[in-house]
This record gives sequence, structure tokens and C-alpha cells, in this order.
Amino acid sequence: MTTDKVDLRIIKTRKAIKESFVKLIQSKGYERITVQDIADEAMINRNTFYLHYVDKPDLMDKLCQQSLEKLNVCLNVSMSIHEPNKEMFIAILKNMFEIIERDIVFFKAMLSQNGQTSFSNQLKEALKMFMLSGLGEYRHDTQITIGIEYMLSGLVGVICLWVVGSENYLVDEIIEQLSEIHYSNVLELLKLVANSSISQTAD
Repeated sequence: MTTDKVDLRIIKTRKAIKESFVKLIQSKGYERITVQDIADEAMINRNTFYLHYVDKPDLMDKLCQQSLEKLNVCLNVSMSIHEPNKEMFIAILKNMFEIIERDIVFFKAMLSQNGQTSFSNQLKEALKMFMLSGLGEYRHDTQITIGIEYMLSGLVGVICLWVVGSENYLVDEIIEQLSEIHYSNVLELLKLVANSSISQTAD
């Protein structure tokens, strides 16, 4: 058997495990799911599950990490926070929503009341890492920290609102409103960075 065929089998098995896990979260809730439940739903045996994941928390962690890494890639290749541009800012939001939409079933399960309660915090931390990476030495400034926390809490809140009730909201309208709100916040944040730089120079 070739490596390609082996890899394809692994991909198919992990896909079946993920889909079964997400389905069970929606119907039973994360806490009530067992590894046997996942194996039965995916039509594999328990030993096959353990070839891929240590246990249920390991499966959850890896799936969350994979989804958030896709977001990180989307954000990191988009723009530098030092060169704000509204069109680029809108493009970043569109890319972010597109990445989430491609895996909307998983995000919806994670952000529902049956999902993983810490996932929204993990999403927030992933976005925070992107923003902080562009601030360099100013990332520890108190005003800047508060500004980022305020921005991200609102942004993640809107993402959660859309994911859980995506049939009720148009992505383009959400992006338009977010760009109006948060682009102004980004400019204010950059003013804080500039003021901090001037203060340090003066000292």
C-alpha cells in the first residue's frame, strides 16, 4: 500500500471522527459524550480512535487548534497594523468570516451552549496574538491593553452572535458595521501607540 493511500485513510478517519464528534456535541453536549459514542457514530472501533487521539479532551484541543490556526494564517498574511488602510481592514474581516464559514458547523457546535465553554476565549486569544504582534514594545502599555481588550470583546461577541444565528444575519452587513466601528478603534489604538512613543522619547 502506498503512502498516499495510507494518508487518505487517515484523513478520512479523522474527518469521520470530527463530524461524529460535532454531531454528538449538538445532540448530547460535550460533557456527556464518551469515546465509545464517538467511535460508534464514526463507525470505527475504540482502538482506531486511540490511534489518532489520546482521549476526548485531546480530540477537542486538536480540533480547536486546527480551526484557530487557519484564522491565524488568514490574519498574519493580511496587513501590518502600522499601516492602517480601511479597504485592507475590510478584506481582513471578510477573510476571517470566510474561514469561519467554511467550518461553520464546527464553530456553531463549539460556541453553542452544548459546546466547549472556553472556545470563545481561545478565539479571542488568537485574535489578540495577531494584534499584539504588531505593537512590539507597546503591547504592555496599560491604555493599549485596555483598548485591545475592549475591541476584541466586541468583535468576538459579534462573531459568536453570527455563528450561532448565522441564518439571521448577512455577513456583508456585519462586516460593513464592524469596519465602521473597529477601524475607528484601530486608529485610536495607533494614536495611543504614537503618544506612548513620544512620551518615551521625551523621557
